[in-house]
Amino acid sequence: MKRIVLLLLAAAALTSCRKLHSPGVTITTVNNGGQSVNTVEVDYPGGSYGFGSLPPGGSHVRWVKVTGNGPLRIDFINSTGEHQAKPLTLQSGDSGAVVLHIQNDGSVSFEDNRGKK
Repeated sequence: MKRIVLLLLAAAALTSCRKLHSPGVTITTVNNGGQSVNTVEVDYPGGSYGFGSLPPGGSHVRWVKVTGNGPLRIDFINSTGEHQAKPLTLQSGDSGAVVLHIQNDGSVSFEDNRGKK
């Protein structure tokens, strides 16, 4: 009987710990083109970040906490010029992952792997 009580308490503690996890989205930017992209800036509801360049086939990963509702925006420069895309909308409290694929022509496709509420 004592074992069962301890097991139930451990299960309750583990369940409580899951609720303490802060929601956030891992954004992976992948350069699928045959040329480098430069001056990359990613804006999301609640913040932004940037990085200098991404070689062909390269990727960059960043975890962010989304604190509002709005578009995910990416700006970058390649040999054909400056590009901007707003591939999807993020919601406050989103969790999961998004993968942004930069194409050679400057377009951006995406994979949305956020958990559904």
